[in-house]
Amino acid sequence: MSGSTERVPFFVDGSWLQARLDGAALRVVQVGGERDYPRLHVPGAVLVSYAEFTTQRDGLPGMRPEDGELASLFGRLGITLDTPVVVYDLAGGTDAARFAWTLATVGHRAGCGVLNGGLSVWYHEQRPLESRVPVIAPVVLTPEPDESWLAERDEVLAVTRGAGSAQLLDTRSGNEYAGLTLRAPRGHLVGALHWDWMEALEGRHDPRLQSVERLLARCAALGLNDPGREVIVYCETAHRAAHSWNVLRHLGWERVRLYDGSMAEWRLCDLPVVAGDTPRHA
Repeated sequence: MSGSTERVPFFVDGSWLQARLDGAALRVVQVGGERDYPRLHVPGAVLVSYAEFTTQRDGLPGMRPEDGELASLFGRLGITLDTPVVVYDLAGGTDAARFAWTLATVGHRAGCGVLNGGLSVWYHEQRPLESRVPVIAPVVLTPEPDESWLAERDEVLAVTRGAGSAQLLDTRSGNEYAGLTLRAPRGHLVGALHWDWMEALEGRHDPRLQSVERLLARCAALGLNDPGREVIVYCETAHRAAHSWNVLRHLGWERVRLYDGSMAEWRLCDLPVVAGDTPRHA
């Protein structure tokens, strides 16, 4: 991809990535899998742990680190704001999508695509792997923070009270959404639609993304019919929701924000929820 203006898609398949592995400009990132990474990984992939781009703040797990910490991390990985990136994981795409979201929040411009199916699909398709650990020259990333991807607690609370036109989307399991759990709060945010993030996949044991046509049909069934409408996604710690954030962008939604405090913060602040398996108002 050296010298190319091609933007990386939100999701890329194995053939797309394999055809570009020799591109000097492309940075490939593996999230997690530290034990097996020295034995096999996508050629040229650098390793990062999930904990390196999340943090605990005010007792809340899974929060976004400060800009300076992220700049240092991405620079160590050889990523600037204009470096095309493909990221993959061993967790169905959630870790990779959270990395892509985090990179977007510092103003990354070149596109960060999630490898469809992750390392397991790449392996089963018998695509190239290597054990050599690449030596990456560090670079300087100067953040240009983009808050359009991030939703804060007070903004989300205002939406639950009827302010603005944003649609809330709960990406947890059906039991969590309905309130059928032991852990409080039992239920979902007021007015939130429900889409278990795994419904975007081919199956529980097949981490590949469904076709655009099927995904759009699912959106329509939920009542997500307007790609121009802002959507705020959340889960427990903004891990699963990051995948849905990337899916919606893949489907054409341009204003999608991730609430990184999610239900963990909602619980800590003792804010109201409603129970049941359909969207409700307080």
